[in-house]
Amino acid sequence: MTASPSVNTHNLKMITAMTLAGSIGIFVVESGQSASVVVFYRCLIGGMTLLLYGIARHRADFAKITVRSLILMAFSGVTMAANWVLFFMAYAHASISMVPTVYHMYPFALIVGAALIFHEKLSPRSICWAMVAFFGVALVAIGSGSAMSTTGLGLTLAAMVCYTATLLITKQLSATPAGLYSAVQLLVGAVVILPLVGADALAVDAGSANYLLIIGILHTAITYVLLYGAVQSLGSSRIAILSFLYPMTALVFDLTIYNVRPDLLQIAGICAIVLAVLGERLHPFRHLMHRRSNAGRHGTQG
Repeated sequence: MTASPSVNTHNLKMITAMTLAGSIGIFVVESGQSASVVVFYRCLIGGMTLLLYGIARHRADFAKITVRSLILMAFSGVTMAANWVLFFMAYAHASISMVPTVYHMYPFALIVGAALIFHEKLSPRSICWAMVAFFGVALVAIGSGSAMSTTGLGLTLAAMVCYTATLLITKQLSATPAGLYSAVQLLVGAVVILPLVGADALAVDAGSANYLLIIGILHTAITYVLLYGAVQSLGSSRIAILSFLYPMTALVFDLTIYNVRPDLLQIAGICAIVLAVLGERLHPFRHLMHRRSNAGRHGTQG
């Protein structure tokens, strides 16, 4: 059975969004700017672009925004800005592929956060896959390759925690169009980060300005629109698989442009993290466990 044209369109949106996301590290590094400057311009340019898009597409929804929603959006803007600053800082201590790979452990942080805050039940399956993921992180940490240092690992994990906080906050905003609250998130992030940047750092040269413009429009606003359009229509298993185009694309760029080579332990760690996240999201052993459960109830002959 072939996929419908609409499904193919959403698949293409997701693939394009993840490929664009995988290339952002190149533009961050090549901009030559500090993490805080990059985040400020990403928030400002991306937020303004998404705001214009929201006005054009969701003008009627502006009247539905409550004070509570605005407060939550503001808090999520702070955590999102902190997430990006830490994430981009990690690029100075790790390769542009290793950072997003480790960062993609965030589903486990989200599971733990939801259990602590919303009292959602932690399943044994999730705990087991989380242990596999943390084993992968340990391999990355003890590896001797230049792909990631201990500092880079720490910054990436801190960014992941901030992103998890952002997701937990935005879970309360399900009634608000994603593009609209993203615009508010980004603009609040720009306001928050401005005092850290300082006026002198805002005077970037033309070459850096081009990279920052691309990051704000292409890697933020357009990627967000494509991503949200795909996520609202694709199944969770398809999203889980296609999400790994992000770190895999970054790995291709790392190998071809920067010639970064992780060592064997770090490669094993990457594989463990990818296996754990896909295992948690896709439940690959669900049918096997179901058969064993039925066998236990009805009995089998060997």
